[in-house]
Amino acid sequence: MAWRWAIKGGVALCLVAMVTCGVVGLALPQTARPMVRFGTVGLDATYYLPIIMAMQKGYFEQEGIQTEPVQIGPDDNLVRAVAAGALPIGIPEVSIAVNGNAHGAPVVVIAGVLDRYPYDLTVKPTIKSYADLRGKTLAHWTVAPEVSTTLIRRLLESHGLKEGDYNIIAGGNMPTRYAALSRGAVDGAILTVPYNLVARKDGFTILGGLYDIPAVFAGVITNSNWAAKNRPLAVAWLKGAILGFRYVVDPAHRDEVVKVMADRTKIDPAIVGTTYDQLYRRQSYLVSWEFVPSQRSMQGVVDILAGIGQIPASSTTGQYFQLTYLNQALQELGR
Repeated sequence: MAWRWAIKGGVALCLVAMVTCGVVGLALPQTARPMVRFGTVGLDATYYLPIIMAMQKGYFEQEGIQTEPVQIGPDDNLVRAVAAGALPIGIPEVSIAVNGNAHGAPVVVIAGVLDRYPYDLTVKPTIKSYADLRGKTLAHWTVAPEVSTTLIRRLLESHGLKEGDYNIIAGGNMPTRYAALSRGAVDGAILTVPYNLVARKDGFTILGGLYDIPAVFAGVITNSNWAAKNRPLAVAWLKGAILGFRYVVDPAHRDEVVKVMADRTKIDPAIVGTTYDQLYRRQSYLVSWEFVPSQRSMQGVVDILAGIGQIPASSTTGQYFQLTYLNQALQELGR
């Protein structure tokens, strides 16, 4: 099976041109420190706070580099940009990078961000149990065979529902899915912050979450050719990010970092504070602590991709996750 985001010459050149010529980013300033740009699909989720605070507090500069985010979406385009060499580092959904690596793309995962998929199965107030979902319709962002849809099916199967007992539809982005749930157009939806919190407040029921099954969701990837030639830069970027993480999880900084995210996203600080507490206090297993993904979650995403035929059945985590850069960064910071 060919990688559906295979890098063709024209596509690679286009991506490089987009990034370097300013379609998705600005021209690099001339500075004494080398520039290490990184791609994201956006920095408006609370789990990006370590990166945001690392930039705000100057931790990347402290480690001897300049950096700036470049927004590219969706995740497959971001992985393509890193594979093409348009960007050295990116933060996409990990499964897409693993799939690309398995089909020849020069990308590897060098750190985690979220150890699990932070999505709730949110349903109508009248639905009180998984058994009540028989014959019901759930809205997700896709019906394609990928990790997220596999996690939904596994979650339901673990509670006695087999495929065919329910329907999954492609319900658009999260605001659209929540609107459909609110109108009664669907019986349930896969939601994350802040919409899952709004839904709970509005009386909807949260039956469980995709996070019940270990599988790395978001992570840091790099172009393996670039990293091999620029190891000190890759390590410096990771060191800056780790320092940002340590700042964010310090209880003394909670109010400050919540305000930063609330100001950035224009979301109610109370909701941002709730998501902060969820990620860094109550459900800290959702997070790759200090960017270190757990072995269970790395194995989980590899097993799921192998199970749905997107990577070879013989795949191991070591083929796709190269944590030597992260380990070096942690050692240099005094783990």
